[in-house]
Amino acid sequence: MDVQALRWFLSLCDTENMRDTAAMEGVNQSTLSRALARLESELGVELFHRHGRRLTVNRFGELFLEHAARAVAELDAARRRVDALANPDTGLIRLGFLHSVGRWLVPGILRDYRAGTPGIRFELHQGFARELFAWLQQGDIDAALVTPPPAGDGARWHALHEQRLCIALPAGHPLAAVPGLALRDVRDEPFIAFAPTTDLRRVIDRLCHQAGFEPIIAFESEEIATMRGLIGAGLGVGVLPRPAVLEHDDPVYRPLIPAQHRPIGLAWSPSPPATSAAARFVEYVTQPRPDPDGMVQSR
Repeated sequence: MDVQALRWFLSLCDTENMRDTAAMEGVNQSTLSRALARLESELGVELFHRHGRRLTVNRFGELFLEHAARAVAELDAARRRVDALANPDTGLIRLGFLHSVGRWLVPGILRDYRAGTPGIRFELHQGFARELFAWLQQGDIDAALVTPPPAGDGARWHALHEQRLCIALPAGHPLAAVPGLALRDVRDEPFIAFAPTTDLRRVIDRLCHQAGFEPIIAFESEEIATMRGLIGAGLGVGVLPRPAVLEHDDPVYRPLIPAQHRPIGLAWSPSPPATSAAARFVEYVTQPRPDPDGMVQSR
């Protein structure tokens, strides 16, 4: 059933005149007459009594009028909601991010973006890298702050930051002050390790293998915050990305030599963004700006 025909039908119910409705709707009378004839044919009844140029709604028309008015109102409301959702100034952006960037990278990006677009809304989703890329592929999120996509994933990715990987030791550990500390120097220490399901576990296992040892794993966790707490409590050592903001009970961080980094960037689907709000956000975040620390950062 043609929505435009429903609108013309409602207008005819108000004017009860074919000529007046045609003038109000900006169509010729023949077009309006054919649309009404198709609507009545589809319903199998006439909706008006004809009195020359004048029309009077009959009992079928009165019944249909109630439902047609409600249908058009619902469609108009749906369109307004869709427009508001997609509007680059007031729409919704579904942003995923790694747990480990929730306290430093995410707040800064959201603050800066909302400073220029205060009406925008964000729906936030925390997850691990494998989950974030799956959500992107399924269309459940618009973009994600995450490590680079795995080979063959197809997602687009733009680098924003690099976190330096460090040997993390409890404060007061005898090795914490050793100059030129190398990964091999902690080979006999109990390790607080990333869970085998994480990307960083594979990276760190490879680094340990290159250093000539297999770590003695005391604890495994998927959460960097948990690992920081365990190391800070003196339960072992580990290899962690150095956080942008240090807490009072954080471990001591000694950069790996040679330097190793964990890149963080914005990922999004290779297909066009679902809304103009999402498209504008991706464009904003991926536009580079100078950074005093020499890193590529978001706006």
